[in-house]
Amino acid sequence: MKKQTLFLFVFFAFIATSLAQVEVSSRLQEAILKAGPDEYVRALVLLRDQVDLLALDQRLYHEKATLERRAYEVITALQRKAQETQPNLLNYLQAKESAGEVFQYQSFWVANLVMVEAKPSVMLELMARMDIAQMDLDAILELDKPEVVSESDVEGHESVEIGLRVIKADQLWAMGITGQGRLLMNIDTGVYPNHPALQHKWRGNHVPSNQAWFDPGGGTTTPSDCDGHGSHTMGTMVGRSLTTPDTVGVAIDAEWIAAKTICSSPHTSNSVAAFQWAMNPDGNPSTIDDMPDAISNSWYDPDVTNECSGIYKTTLDAVEAAGIAVVFSAGNNGPGASTITKPKNINTNEVNVFCVAAIDAALYSGGNNNPIASFSSRGPSTCGGTGSLLIKPEVSAPGVNVRSSGSATGYTSLSGTSMASPHVAGAIALLKQFAPTLTGQQIKFALYNTAIDLGSAGEDNNYGKGLIDVVAAMMSLGTPDTVPPTTITDLAVVDPTSNSLRLTWTAPLDTSMGGVTQYDVRWSLSPITDTTSFYAANPLTYPGVPGPSGTPQQLLVTGLNFSTTYYFAIRSRDAWGNWSNVSNSPSGTTLAAPVISVNPTSMMKILEPNTTVVDSVMISNVSSTASTLDFTVTLENNTFPSEAVEIKLVPKNPLITEGNGDELKNAEKERKGMSIEGQGGPDIFGYRWIDSDEPNGPQYIWNDISTNPSAVQITSWTGTLDDGYTTVPLGMTFPFYGNNYTQGYLSTNGFLSFTALTSSYFSNGTIPNTALPNNVIAPFWDDLDGRTQGTVHYLQEPGKLTIQFTNWQKYSGTGSLTFQIVLYSSGKIMYYYNNMNATLTSATVGIENSTGTDGLQIVYNANYVHNNMAVKIEAAPEWLINNIFGGTIYNGNSMAVQLTFKTEDYPLGSYSMDMVIQSNDPVTPSVTVPIQMEIVIPVELAAFTAKTERDNVIIEWQTATETNNQGFELQRKLKGIEGWTVAGYVSGKGTTTERQSYQYVDKQLKAGKYIYRLKQIDLDGTIEYSQEIEVEVEIPNEYVLYQNYPNPFNPATTIEFSLPEKSEVVLSIYNSLGEKVRELINGSMEAGYQRVVFDARELPSGTYVYQINAKGSTKSFIQSKKMALVK
Repeated sequence: MKKQTLFLFVFFAFIATSLAQVEVSSRLQEAILKAGPDEYVRALVLLRDQVDLLALDQRLYHEKATLERRAYEVITALQRKAQETQPNLLNYLQAKESAGEVFQYQSFWVANLVMVEAKPSVMLELMARMDIAQMDLDAILELDKPEVVSESDVEGHESVEIGLRVIKADQLWAMGITGQGRLLMNIDTGVYPNHPALQHKWRGNHVPSNQAWFDPGGGTTTPSDCDGHGSHTMGTMVGRSLTTPDTVGVAIDAEWIAAKTICSSPHTSNSVAAFQWAMNPDGNPSTIDDMPDAISNSWYDPDVTNECSGIYKTTLDAVEAAGIAVVFSAGNNGPGASTITKPKNINTNEVNVFCVAAIDAALYSGGNNNPIASFSSRGPSTCGGTGSLLIKPEVSAPGVNVRSSGSATGYTSLSGTSMASPHVAGAIALLKQFAPTLTGQQIKFALYNTAIDLGSAGEDNNYGKGLIDVVAAMMSLGTPDTVPPTTITDLAVVDPTSNSLRLTWTAPLDTSMGGVTQYDVRWSLSPITDTTSFYAANPLTYPGVPGPSGTPQQLLVTGLNFSTTYYFAIRSRDAWGNWSNVSNSPSGTTLAAPVISVNPTSMMKILEPNTTVVDSVMISNVSSTASTLDFTVTLENNTFPSEAVEIKLVPKNPLITEGNGDELKNAEKERKGMSIEGQGGPDIFGYRWIDSDEPNGPQYIWNDISTNPSAVQITSWTGTLDDGYTTVPLGMTFPFYGNNYTQGYLSTNGFLSFTALTSSYFSNGTIPNTALPNNVIAPFWDDLDGRTQGTVHYLQEPGKLTIQFTNWQKYSGTGSLTFQIVLYSSGKIMYYYNNMNATLTSATVGIENSTGTDGLQIVYNANYVHNNMAVKIEAAPEWLINNIFGGTIYNGNSMAVQLTFKTEDYPLGSYSMDMVIQSNDPVTPSVTVPIQMEIVIPVELAAFTAKTERDNVIIEWQTATETNNQGFELQRKLKGIEGWTVAGYVSGKGTTTERQSYQYVDKQLKAGKYIYRLKQIDLDGTIEYSQEIEVEVEIPNEYVLYQNYPNPFNPATTIEFSLPEKSEVVLSIYNSLGEKVRELINGSMEAGYQRVVFDARELPSGTYVYQINAKGSTKSFIQSKKMALVK
């Protein structure tokens, strides 16, 4: 008790002396007082030195800065301020953390603040610091909780929800303004990932998930929802089902990203982190396509005491200054005055903070001019001000009985200002499509100034300015006219395949705000000559947003029939519904049907543990006519362990010579090749590639360096701008296939080499190939030409080099190509394709090592590259390879599906899967190749020994396990003599896990040293050799006469004896009377073990004696033994 009393005394003493320096909120003071000396308190610490956001924002508007420049200047200014001012504080906190007085801390640049969770003693010390301006409790936030109207609405309930019609979103859709190309975000409870109205609209489907999902409290990496509230609000912003008529969203073609902060640990700091993340999801302040147009918020801080200045205001001002529109629900605490929930009372200007009241759309549609929801919070603002600054909310939107995607896969109806806010966010996305160069604040002013007045005349504290009207807001941003876009006259059909044709044209001119907003593209089997034949033709869907006037446009038309001529035409319209005349009507003919061949049709591998085997299934297009085989390979019914088999596509390139050879410039390239879809590799070194069309692929980010004053334009080439090359300093050390380089050699024909060039190599070739050029990085290797137009620049940055071809052409001045190579000091390689308006089926894309023996070929003379595309190549990629592969093969070419089997220490047994190859071959659209692997126990020798017995060698061995063992062939050779002879054969035991013992006696060997080995033979003929063992058959060291065998015998027996030296030997047989009946040996014999067979078939039964009489050079020997003949 004395200790606590002392702490209180010290605390109040600190407060008395430090409050003049640091503003400490009353709730933080209370939390510190309640905490014990060893308990932790969580606070937000705002530094005194802040970026002057108001001045920066005003300057950027005055200078009419682009959105890219605005975002870059705001973000980098905030980051720089934090880097300059926070180190002393962070060093202090780190030391306290090491001492156990700080539990955790987190730095933020969005508002130059730090979240600190520390003991009260540290909090007291922070209050005395001169670099700190404010301290507040890191409070728990709450939802503006809505009222549940229905928890299980049926699908298809309403094709267009009434709230969307009330704000006139459907009228903008009819003008082609649907939110296409725009991005929205909420800070809420999350989003259900599999909802049919939301799943396909998540930006994370095509960029890394950490650029589309943020969960600081839970740490998850993919979307989820802890409540359903966040999914409901996101549905109102963008929701549109592809499987049912449900259209619940305002910006029906926009994408979404989300921050999940109002679930577990809904601290203020997590929402601050979410705002900071929203300003720069991809970590690159130079890009803005990753930034949302608007952020919808439906949460509040129930007891913040310094709402009108400090942490909230600084954070929200920063987000707005970067160009993002922040939108809040007004709160559900009405109908009393000044019930706007915090921090929505902030009034930096008329639209910041932009909070939204809720109206009943059904009442409004019925003619009621006072449809305010009773629960909707009212103004005036508690932050003071005069005129419009004092009035809250800013605008109103539907918030009663709003149906949206509030369950995991279904729909719910909710009422609350939480439902109104996302209507406004969706409206901002629509208007941003129409006016993409305006900031979020400018868009909000358009909605604010054109809102439909409700209730009492004029702006009031119930409705603000009134109900948003997206059509009126759009009109305020541009003047309606009756002038249609110019007629498209250069529509062309290029790059035919068996089932597709590519259309190219130049975006027409329209003088309206937003220019052309929609294309109507049509096809027919007969020429399209006028509007009658145009509207009789079949419509095509044009994805994306029309580009600015004069930019190249293209559309890949797929699903076409074989060997068929198609005619095409286009009309374009502006936002005011003015349609252009019908374009020219070119035709194109698809190629013939392909013919697939797959070999082998099945694969079986019997492998031992810790074995690696590589084999391939070859897919070929064997059609005799021009055609393209489009195929996919999937692995189904897979029972293999996860890493037991690796699959990749390997192009089997035709045998051709690279380099210029004798080919003519601009010769028509009849030779076609192949391309791989999406991702591929690894090559031998380990490089893999993946493109931006894949879910885990890189993001397409175009940073035009041609206008950067630091970039160097290449004007000096060895040769010409048609066929030239030059040296490019990298400005760093770049690792490539195990070697380091500091300079490269760039060809005008679209590739970079790290080996000095002696030619520009205008004729592209396959990869890998030992023919020159080698050691190349080839984003688009083709016969290119810069004589008529175009530039090439390079830009050195720390750890990075960018090379950009701009408006480069193909030979003879055709087309326009703008693309980049970006190299990183880590070894990562990026290709970016911005404008590829030319024939794209005669180029090579890939990389190759210095000897031409290893490389990645992404495409060779086939369709692959398109506009707004990125390719990433790395030796140690972070993405995961999936089990779906695909590509395109022109006739006469093949692609290998290479399988690497790795048994490692996986369990013994059989594994299988089906390789299913789907293709556009009309006769054989599907081929299934069964793949099997059996991991078996090898014949494992536990022992292998040999010993001698006189002139015999006894060989013994044991096995620990056997699998499919047919038997053992025993092989022998004399030491020092080449060539093995077969000593014998012993049958095996097939398959067994029990120990087995074997023996073989190799008899009657001459003295000498012998080497033995076992040749183990499997049932399938597979063989394996054992280790070798050595044994010596020695000369006997004494005379010995051995007992005959067999004994008794009939009619023959064997008599053995040993001679230690060369001897004269007489071997005689005597009967029982002592009479000699046979003399078996009489002569000279060599030292060693000797034997002779005594055949007694002519003698009667009885007892016989055999006697040896041997005389050597050093001694003599006589010995007799008995034997019995029994007949």
